[in-house]
Amino acid sequence: MSKKQFKYQASSSRAASGLFTAADGAFGSSTQGGGMFGAVSSSPLSYVYEPPDLTSISEPNTVVAFKNLQKKDSTTKAKALEDLLKSVSSGKSFEDAALDAWIKVYPRTSIDSARRVRQLAHQLQGLIAHTSGKRFVKHMPDVVGAWLAGLFDSDKMVSRAAQESFKQTFQTDEKMQSVWKIYLGPILQFCSDAVFKENIQTLSDERTVSPDEASAKHARVVAAALSAVQYVLENNSREALIKYNPALDEFVNSTELWKLTSNPDASVRKAIYRLLDVCLAKRPDVLNLEMISTFILVSGLSVNQTASSLDYARTIARLTEYNPKIWTEFYTGTGKKSANKRLCHFLSKGSQGASSQYWDKVKSLLLHVPISVLIPQESVSDQKFAIIEAIRDGVSNRDEPRLNQRNAWNTYLEVAERLLSCHDVDRDRLIEDSVMPILMQYVSPSQELAVWTVSGSPLSILRDVTNLCLKSPTTFLERWTTLSKLFVEEVQTSLPEQAKDFARSQDMITAKASRWYGLQSAMSTVGLSERIRVMLTDRSASEIVSAIELLKARKGKPYGAASLISTAFRLMPNLLSTQQQVDHAVAQFVLFDVPDLLLSPSSPYLIELIPLLGNIMDINDVSRKSLQSVLDSPQSLARSKALQHLVGSSLLAHVSQDEKLLTKLTSALKQEMDDKVKQGDLLSTTVANPNTPAKVSQALITDIVANLSLEDDNHSAGLQALQTVVKFNPTALKNYDSSTEGSPLLAKLISLGDSPDAAVSRQAKTISDAFRADASIESNQGKDAVLNILRRGPETISAQALSIPSLIDLARTTLQGCNEQHRSTLVAELIPDEARWRVAIQPFFTSSPNPSLAVMNPLSNAISLIESTRPCQAVQFDKYGYSAAFRLFWYTSALIQTSDVFEYATVKHQASVAKYLALILQIANDHLSISSSHPLWQLQDPEHEVDIVEIVSQTQRLTASWLTDISPELLLRISLSELLEDAHGISVRSYYSSRAYISTMTELAELHTAADLHLDTDKLSSARKAGDTFAAAAAVSAVQTSAALTRIFNELLAQLTGDDLKKYSKSMMDLIILNNILNREDFEDSLPSIPRQRLVFFVQHLCGNLVKVFDAADAPGLQARRSTSTLIVNAEMMRALSHILPSLSETYGTFWESIIQVLTKAWTIFGAAFDDRLPLIHASLRLFSTLRKLGLREPNDDLVDALQNHQGSIASSMLSLLQSFRNIPDESHQPRKIVNQMLARQISYANIEIQPSTVSELFPVLGSESLALQDSAYSLLHRQIPKSQEHVALDKALSKDYVAKLPEELLSLILEAPTQNALSDVDFKRSMPPSLRSYLLSWHLVFDHWTGASDAVKNDYINAIKEGSYIQSLLHLASDFLITSRIRPVDANKFGIDSYTPGSEETPEKDTHSMLINLYFLALKHLPTLSKAWWRDNTSRQTQVSVESWTERYISPLIISSELATVSAWGPSQASDPDQTLTIKVSTSTREVTASIPIDEQFMSLAIVLPPSYPLSRATVSGLHRVGVTEQKWRSWIITTQGVINFSDIGGGNQLIDGLMAWRKNVTATLKGQTECAICYSVVSADRQLPNKRCGTCKNMFHGSCLFKWFKSSNSSSCPLCRNQFSYA
Repeated sequence: MSKKQFKYQASSSRAASGLFTAADGAFGSSTQGGGMFGAVSSSPLSYVYEPPDLTSISEPNTVVAFKNLQKKDSTTKAKALEDLLKSVSSGKSFEDAALDAWIKVYPRTSIDSARRVRQLAHQLQGLIAHTSGKRFVKHMPDVVGAWLAGLFDSDKMVSRAAQESFKQTFQTDEKMQSVWKIYLGPILQFCSDAVFKENIQTLSDERTVSPDEASAKHARVVAAALSAVQYVLENNSREALIKYNPALDEFVNSTELWKLTSNPDASVRKAIYRLLDVCLAKRPDVLNLEMISTFILVSGLSVNQTASSLDYARTIARLTEYNPKIWTEFYTGTGKKSANKRLCHFLSKGSQGASSQYWDKVKSLLLHVPISVLIPQESVSDQKFAIIEAIRDGVSNRDEPRLNQRNAWNTYLEVAERLLSCHDVDRDRLIEDSVMPILMQYVSPSQELAVWTVSGSPLSILRDVTNLCLKSPTTFLERWTTLSKLFVEEVQTSLPEQAKDFARSQDMITAKASRWYGLQSAMSTVGLSERIRVMLTDRSASEIVSAIELLKARKGKPYGAASLISTAFRLMPNLLSTQQQVDHAVAQFVLFDVPDLLLSPSSPYLIELIPLLGNIMDINDVSRKSLQSVLDSPQSLARSKALQHLVGSSLLAHVSQDEKLLTKLTSALKQEMDDKVKQGDLLSTTVANPNTPAKVSQALITDIVANLSLEDDNHSAGLQALQTVVKFNPTALKNYDSSTEGSPLLAKLISLGDSPDAAVSRQAKTISDAFRADASIESNQGKDAVLNILRRGPETISAQALSIPSLIDLARTTLQGCNEQHRSTLVAELIPDEARWRVAIQPFFTSSPNPSLAVMNPLSNAISLIESTRPCQAVQFDKYGYSAAFRLFWYTSALIQTSDVFEYATVKHQASVAKYLALILQIANDHLSISSSHPLWQLQDPEHEVDIVEIVSQTQRLTASWLTDISPELLLRISLSELLEDAHGISVRSYYSSRAYISTMTELAELHTAADLHLDTDKLSSARKAGDTFAAAAAVSAVQTSAALTRIFNELLAQLTGDDLKKYSKSMMDLIILNNILNREDFEDSLPSIPRQRLVFFVQHLCGNLVKVFDAADAPGLQARRSTSTLIVNAEMMRALSHILPSLSETYGTFWESIIQVLTKAWTIFGAAFDDRLPLIHASLRLFSTLRKLGLREPNDDLVDALQNHQGSIASSMLSLLQSFRNIPDESHQPRKIVNQMLARQISYANIEIQPSTVSELFPVLGSESLALQDSAYSLLHRQIPKSQEHVALDKALSKDYVAKLPEELLSLILEAPTQNALSDVDFKRSMPPSLRSYLLSWHLVFDHWTGASDAVKNDYINAIKEGSYIQSLLHLASDFLITSRIRPVDANKFGIDSYTPGSEETPEKDTHSMLINLYFLALKHLPTLSKAWWRDNTSRQTQVSVESWTERYISPLIISSELATVSAWGPSQASDPDQTLTIKVSTSTREVTASIPIDEQFMSLAIVLPPSYPLSRATVSGLHRVGVTEQKWRSWIITTQGVINFSDIGGGNQLIDGLMAWRKNVTATLKGQTECAICYSVVSADRQLPNKRCGTCKNMFHGSCLFKWFKSSNSSSCPLCRNQFSYA
């Protein structure tokens, strides 16, 4: 590095650098020492310095941190500072040696280029000073300058860190000020050194720091130092600084200091300007004004002041105010550097990015600058003032912010006014050239005068411009008259209507008129002379008259002229009030011409003009004529526009008494509103006008409501219009509310509030809320409008039906607005009465329920007794898919739950509601069980059913709450009494009433409440005598005492035991009553008290009847006997047996075997999956379950023998039943689903073993629409398939031609996978689609074939899958479902990846995930090559990456672990192989298999490494130790081994074994027959070669290297063995 870089600046800087050393001595010299005459030490800021002594520091971590702090890298420095901070913060003592080292490095660290380093340095400085206490005092002079300079760092975060660290050490303001005073000498010396001694080269190493960084660092240091000196001067008087005043005076008069005014860095310039400000305030007498003028003005005015212009303007303004001679006497520049030229150059740049305050400072500056500087002699001679042009250039600079315009133009005008006050200035010319153009550009903008454009809010500025212009009245009058004439000419020559730019031409005139008369209006607020006022009114009158004549001549087409007249009267009413001639001309024009011109383009301006003329004419007559003229004109676009302008004006107020005209106007408006596009704007304009007569507004609103069709999608125009009414004219809405049309409007608004269109819904709700806010329930108007909707709304099922949530909200709001005394009356209207309920529910009582519902309700097979004599009524639905009954059900239930409406209803009304809610709950449960049974609703989407289930559940909770509450006991008594009364008979209503009664009484029994609601046995006895089955069954549930139940049960046993059960109706009733008693939980304890012999006789009687029935049904030609009555009686008998047989578990008899025979026949004969047979199948399966449990729990020899003897028939009949049920879905058929699930459970418990011949018959069941049947078939096949693989393997071994095949039926099930699109609408929270589950279970069965199969059989299976391309569909489905179609892939660790158990997961969605994850694992394990090919051939790169990442994370570790375990288990068997020993080592952590083959004392070895995403990514094979073969052959073996592994179809670790076996075969074949070398007695030499030199005589083999050594050591070339001359064979 050049030595010149270390030379100091000029002598003045060297002098300044030692200015404060003498003062230092007063407070103790700095350890840096040195002074003006002493030896100058190394700078504390320079990058060249002696490193601190770290040898005395005992803490090694601290030493390391200090060493890192001396590195060049900022990140390393920051880390070192963080370590030191952590160390000091931990409470460890900061030893003295470390403190000395810190004192030496802190100053230069505090000015580091990296902000983070500076910030941490200040934080650490404060912490060290705070924790060191008094130990730190002696070091303060060395660091106080750098510390306090940090307070003024240009970075706010660094500055804040310095402030916080300083305050941490000196915690009060007094202490902090004391530091400034005590250490003033070191502070000032530091600042002096930083300013004068340091430069870019001393602060930064140019070898490692860029020039920009070095310059920025130097600027930051200098700016901070100058700011510190400014702070000292600003906060201390001259008396306080008496010791330092000479040095300070010399400092501020240093040439090197003021050279900084031209520094390229803005922060330095700002600091020097602020320092000068302080000097002017504190010590102006010591300033060298000539030097300051030279640097501040001569140099500073020409410098780019971006980011410092405001400070500069403030400084030179204050300097000029202090001594204006700074521009003249002390100014040293001449010629091109003259004060005027430099000042103009500066001003022409504008604010240079500063705020508007800049122009305020410039104004202050220019008001104090000597006039000779503003107007030099040459400017006086030619009257061209450069200063005013410079300001204008600065104002019009394209970079000048718009916010500065007002202040800038004020400055311009202030300077212009100062120039006008000078006697040497030609005032008229100055105004003509420099002021009038502003007005001209505003009135008539042009490109030539663009620099005079005033933006923002120009009128206030233009008012000041006018004041200046009026100082030359003659010039102003001439210019204004010229502008007026040009304006008139422009209006008269505007383009005709046929021209392309007609509208643009007229719009320009309209805008100009607004500016022209707006300016005159602003001028009228200032004091105008009479001469000027007369001139303005005369010219305006001329302009108006000219415009009138033009409108007459061109029939109102040039609307710019009409705008001129309207604007003149609107903005200048006072100026024109004296022009009678104009008033007369305008009045005549409006009275006779305007009505005929209202269809012209001038219409809006002429309509605007009429109300402005109230002082000069009667506008009532004009208003009527104008409106009449428009209404009488034919229909046209011009008429429509004119009409809209008229209804939006105040003219309507002047025709409100003319009924005939208003009627005509209303008719015309309705005609116009037939156009949907015009509707909203026209109505908005009309009703928003406060002058519109109420009659017109009402008529228009009525018309809008009539046209607001719910079927029409275009609601926005009408709703927008109504919203305008709400916003601008709520009175009109209130008046409409009180009319008869209020109710239809409210109904339509509520309906539109449910629109799927968010905008329409929001608008409708806003209007509806406003409508209802005006409808007080105490007023007849509001009551009628709302209650009319609530009376008929809930059960309305037309296309206009309102949604139930909207009706509930309306009812709730209405109830809240009603006072207490009216609530009872209101509630009677809000809650549906008996008549409304009866009509709504009637259609559901005209058709019998589905017979399969007997499976699920307490009346069981009594459903078959229903006789319906009424014709079926079709159920109708609203647009939401709800019937009238369900609408009433939902509305009433939700209203009761969300309000106190029920408290104000009468008990009779409450009982009616409770009864019908209970009835509809039963119908709803049936509909939820079977979608086709008594449809209360029609599903529109899956989410629809979720909402319905929630509504039903909430209603069930509501009715249950009545049962737990004591208060509604009378309500329950009445409702139960009515239900029991309705249960009489054999109608559908009786059936549902009985069910509702039984359900309620059962819940009461469980809750043990309302004991007095129970019945005695009289009701039951009378019902039995009358043969009233439903009433009798209901009465059973109300009998309370167990003794009564026991007595009735005994009577029934005796009756049924002696009856002929073929008597259908009588036997059926008694069996149903008997089973209802047996179903009661409180009767279980009473059953043992029944005489056993009576039970035995009854069971034998039932068995005898069942045997007869089924023997007769099984007889050929007697199919007719399989009637419905036979089925249901048998079902009831089986139900009775299921309850009674557990009490006879210890009884022996032949009836056990009879029952089993009956069951197998029932499953065989009645196995068809018809709805009427499901109750029998259900009862039989339940009976078999009871027998099976008894056989396990309390073994009875007769029962056990019967089960074992009939095991085959049970299995075959169950499998027959399984197959017969497979073709009918059960997703929406709950009874069928229950039967299927029960069948699946019994098959599972029965441990049925299927024969190989029947396997193919079960695969179709796997494709069933029932999940339960699928599970059952899967369970059977899952057990059978692995067992059959032994036979397949044996067949394969016995015959080479035998090809193992996968079942065709199974392959057909995996032929096509369900697509992602088909599954997109499926709700997996509810259930898995049967098609998907069938597909996945089938794949599980496919992989079951691998269990127990030989490798040859596996190859056949792989070929079968490969031929059909089945695996691709599975892998596509798995990747879509688990990975690519989700935001976050499924976390496979939450599932059993390598195993799957059906039904083990909580939800169907998780079950699907579990199945797919396990199948994906099995595909990679058993079909690695096919899976890898699918992944490699995938066209989506994103899919490849996602699948690989997911596989690597979840699947590959298990596969790798499995395959390594397989190899590890196989390895020991190869170590003792007599042919060739193979040593295997497996490393699980590195996924590596190492194989070695011993060759003599060496080993030939290789390594197989499995990648993390194996088997998608290929395994790599690398050679570790080559022995006895060439490199080429060794490489060939490695490639072959790798190929065998990666392209083997068989997975499970066998491919690794195949690869190792292939490598061993190659090695064995190569080394086979090799003899050892007769010299070294080894096969492989030290250089890994086999014996390759053969003696031609004895034919022995030698290594070439061994033979060479022999020749050399023996000094002969004879053979070691035969001693003959060695000749190569």
